[in-house]
Amino acid sequence: MVTKEVLSLTQKKDKYTLITGACGGLGRAFVRACAEKKENLLLTGTSEKKLESLKEDFSEIFADLKVKTLVLDLSKEEDRQNVLDFISSENIVINKLINNAGVIIEGDLERFSDDEIQNAIMVNCVGTLDLTKKLLRVRDEHNLFEVLTVSSVASSYPIPHMGVYSATKSFIVSIMVALSYEFKDKNVVITTVCPGGMATTDAMKKSIKSMGLGGKLSCNCPDYVAKKALKALKKKKKVVISGFFNKFLVFLSKPFSKSFLARGAGRIWKKSQKKRNF
Repeated sequence: MVTKEVLSLTQKKDKYTLITGACGGLGRAFVRACAEKKENLLLTGTSEKKLESLKEDFSEIFADLKVKTLVLDLSKEEDRQNVLDFISSENIVINKLINNAGVIIEGDLERFSDDEIQNAIMVNCVGTLDLTKKLLRVRDEHNLFEVLTVSSVASSYPIPHMGVYSATKSFIVSIMVALSYEFKDKNVVITTVCPGGMATTDAMKKSIKSMGLGGKLSCNCPDYVAKKALKALKKKKKVVISGFFNKFLVFLSKPFSKSFLARGAGRIWKKSQKKRNF
C-alpha cells in the first residue's frame, strides 16, 4: 500500500522526458518539440561531447528548461541499468519515454559481420524493449506514463538487401502495439510512429534521391514527424504513419503475401543501390 508520505515525496520530484538518440536529426526534432512544451529533458546518446553540445544549444534558446544528459548505448545492459541508477540519484521521475535511437544497416546479409548484425538487433529490438520495461517498472503509477517509439514504414515490408532493418522495425510495431493493450488500464499510453525516409545524413539524402519520385514522396521532415508523433501520443493512438504517401504504402501492403511484397521491394531496393554504386 502506498502511504501519503510516499505519494508526497513522489509528487515533489521533477518530471522529465527521456529521449534516446537525442543527437540525431529526428532526435533533435523531438528535443525541440518537447522543449517548446516546456518539458524537462533527459537526453541520451552514445557521444558525451555531442550531448553536451546539444544541451548547450537548447539551454541557450530555452533558458528556463531543465536539461540533463546521460551517455547510453542501448546495446549494453550496464548502460540501460545505469539509466535507473541515474534517475534515482538525481531524484527525478521519467513520465515520458521517447524511443528514438536506432541502427540502420543496409546491404546483403553476408556483407555484415556477426557483431554488426547483433548490434542492430540489440539496439533496435532488445535494448529498446528492455529500457521500456525497466522504466515501466519504476514509473509513478499514479501519474500518466507515455511511451513513444520510432519504427518505420519499412516495418510493413520484408525488404531484401535491407532485411535486418525492416525486420527489427516490424518487431517494434508488433511488440509496442501488444504492450499498448497490456497497459491500457494501467495509466500508460504507448504509441508507435512509422515515418518514411528523412534526409538527415548525406547517406540518407543519396538513398532518397536514388528512389526517384517514390523516395521524394515518402520523404519526411524530422520536425513534421516529431510533432505528428507527439500529437498522436496525446490522442492515445496505437500507431501513426507520417505522410499521405506513406499511409498509401502501408495500405498497399495489406492484401499481399510477404513473398509478393519481398519480390517487389527487393527489385526497387536493388535498383536504388545500383544507382548509388552501393
